[in-house]
Amino acid sequence: MERDFLFKYVISLFNEKTCVTTRQLKLIATAKRTPSVLFNVEKNKLYALFGLFPEMTEKKWEKLSMFLVSNDLLALQDEHLVLTEKGIKSKTAFSDQFPVINHLNQLSYYGTLPLFFNRMIFVTQVLSEYSFRNKNYSPFLSSVNEQRKLKQWLIEQKLPMNSLTSNWAAELKAMLKTLPTEEADFISAHFTGYDVYGETSRQLQERYGFSKEEYRVRLQQFNYKITLLEPTQYPLLSALLKDTHKECHEGLSHSANITKQLLEKGKGIDDVARMRKLKVNTIREHILECVLILNWPYFKRYISREKYAACRALLNKKPKLQYAEAKNVVEDLDFFVFRLVEIERTRRNGQIIEKSGI
Repeated sequence: MERDFLFKYVISLFNEKTCVTTRQLKLIATAKRTPSVLFNVEKNKLYALFGLFPEMTEKKWEKLSMFLVSNDLLALQDEHLVLTEKGIKSKTAFSDQFPVINHLNQLSYYGTLPLFFNRMIFVTQVLSEYSFRNKNYSPFLSSVNEQRKLKQWLIEQKLPMNSLTSNWAAELKAMLKTLPTEEADFISAHFTGYDVYGETSRQLQERYGFSKEEYRVRLQQFNYKITLLEPTQYPLLSALLKDTHKECHEGLSHSANITKQLLEKGKGIDDVARMRKLKVNTIREHILECVLILNWPYFKRYISREKYAACRALLNKKPKLQYAEAKNVVEDLDFFVFRLVEIERTRRNGQIIEKSGI
């Protein structure tokens, strides 16, 4: 039964156009951040899978894939997994019982949300203990650095502690009311406060009969719901999320984030490469990372209008066009340009309308 959830969840992330190898699934699930892996996430719309199972081995993915294929839920086409008619029915039945959130923004938030969740619990503990005037407790977050950051965040809210405590409690209560009862109970069981001790992930897995993978999926799906809350109705939760997201470079690698900041100050690709003592191709990969993770809208500054127009016209005529063929038609066509136009077209046709946070 535990295993069934993982099988059904993986199926629920497939669509009629998903075509991916077992190894690609593993690289996506472990949050491999190369442009090729990120493009596979985009092409196959596997946003919710990104970084979800970092410890799951390729051997386990192979067993999972073999089971799904042997049960006619997926089929193999040139070593790539595709959804079957039976798989579509399974996906629909599972999604009716467990609505799955699978959005582009999950790429950006995959690293932010686990940290935010822990900080949310710690803020709750601090304010709960304060309300009972208890200073003798073991902090939920043991890192002294994290404790300092959260205490500074509380100061930056510029509210009296009594108001902060009551407002925070009101937001948590309102947020939990938006959830189904069982999910609200599951999330509430994590919280620690005065004379209340949250349960560990292992304890919750045992109590609810969840596998490690199911527990992780359920927590991830809840965390992403936090990003969809209206900031005006949840100002404190939204502020904590925003600050945590910024600290996590909005999902970018540290190096790509530095490149993004320099580019947004008007520096060119060659200038940034020279300043950072990196190869030009590395800066281009950073741009691809920005586009794939943040839907960064400024990439057109770094490609010629002629190459953009020619490449776009080719892909409109032949959507499955490969770079090897395209470069024979468009003189001096760089793979960087081809991939950027390909990403833009994929998202336009997929009706992805999320905007960058820039």
